[in-house]
Amino acid sequence: MTDDLVLIVEDIRVMAKLLESTISDLGAVITAESGAEALKVAADKQPSLILLDVVLPDIDGFEICRRLKANEATKHIPIIIITGLHTETEDETSAFALGAVDYIRKPFERSIVRARVKTQLELVRGRRELEAANKELAYLAAVDPLTKCFNRRYFMNAAEGEIARMKRHSTELTVAIIDIDRFKMVNDRFGHEAGDRALATVAEICEHSLRREDTLGRLGGEEFGILLPATDQQGANEVLQRLKSRISHQVSLVEGESVSLTVSIGMTDVSEDDDSFDQALRRADKALYTAKKLGRNRIVYEPSVPAELPPSTFPMHDPREIDFG
Repeated sequence: MTDDLVLIVEDIRVMAKLLESTISDLGAVITAESGAEALKVAADKQPSLILLDVVLPDIDGFEICRRLKANEATKHIPIIIITGLHTETEDETSAFALGAVDYIRKPFERSIVRARVKTQLELVRGRRELEAANKELAYLAAVDPLTKCFNRRYFMNAAEGEIARMKRHSTELTVAIIDIDRFKMVNDRFGHEAGDRALATVAEICEHSLRREDTLGRLGGEEFGILLPATDQQGANEVLQRLKSRISHQVSLVEGESVSLTVSIGMTDVSEDDDSFDQALRRADKALYTAKKLGRNRIVYEPSVPAELPPSTFPMHDPREIDFG
């Protein structure tokens, strides 16, 4: 017995029982006695395959097939049309044109029904396995293997999507770059394995500190990027301060010695005037450099407004280096 579910749509109970006994060992079987019931069951149960009689008390099988294929929720389900009518070849052609995968005439040979159902279920399982493999490949292509957060390529693509959304809805978007302070010292003193654990730990804390709508990506080395959509400077600062505090309070034991990490963070708001996301990323990187220069373990903001604006526009000491640290 497999996990496959087969829906038999047949109003004659003796015939439904005959079909069920023919294929019962190939998968679980459910039945429907009318077209309306078949449409509801197909949408609710999502069977792997449908055996559909043409003559039903309310809706004929061809119309049911058309509706199932027109419905986004059921169009992927393969349908085998079964009929006892002595129809012309045109009807069989119509069934295939509507999206049916096979056509069986009554009276049928049980071995034929069984073979065709088995073939379709094998095709369904093959497609399912292929989809799972494609999802796994997509995951591997998007995720950094060490930290399990998104990689640089995915992060940059996500940024372009967020910028498009920002412009469409006239919302704000903040980008930040996080860099682990004195990371080289961790590698030199404790080895690259300890450094790898430190990277994974920082990524995990970031993931738990960020909101669901935020995006974290490893840009390279010990640098991470964060996208904070629909978030202004103050809101981004609150999120990043929480993240920075949690990292600095995390203490790890390495070779019997307690080791704690800090991070420096540069952030900026993305502007509609930016020629590209790289322009915003360079501002965040400039702010990160300032954070390092000012002593590390702090957040520095670099605004996107032109530098020629008068300093009075900004209430703090330097419009290019607002230090929240």
